[in-house]
Amino acid sequence: MRNTRAFTRLLPASALCAVAALMLSTTPASANSGWWYSGYSKSKGYFTSYGDKTTACDISTDGYKALVQIVTVNDSLVYRVVDSWNDGKCTSKDASDVNLLEGATYQIEVCVVKSGGRPLDCRAHRFTA
Repeated sequence: MRNTRAFTRLLPASALCAVAALMLSTTPASANSGWWYSGYSKSKGYFTSYGDKTTACDISTDGYKALVQIVTVNDSLVYRVVDSWNDGKCTSKDASDVNLLEGATYQIEVCVVKSGGRPLDCRAHRFTA
């Protein structure tokens, strides 16, 4: 009878371990870039692997727009997102616009730009999609 009690006490703990192991094995790896800012924090950009969503946010009323570019490690432009808001709203592109290759390494570049001008004050960060 004692062996049955020990088994009953161990069963919930072992079941909990099995559930935890299953959750850890099925949790997808995150490829989020996190928020990245231009040099003077006038714009910010973000990439998230869920839906391959890239977001650009202009956070300063200064005549510039936020520009976020996704480029390959060979510096080939994949796509860009320009945000002309400066009131906390952001502009995004997702997988319906472009789908990044899973497991490939890219670079997110966060810049500011004036209409018709070249990107300025860029900061870059590599990530794996």
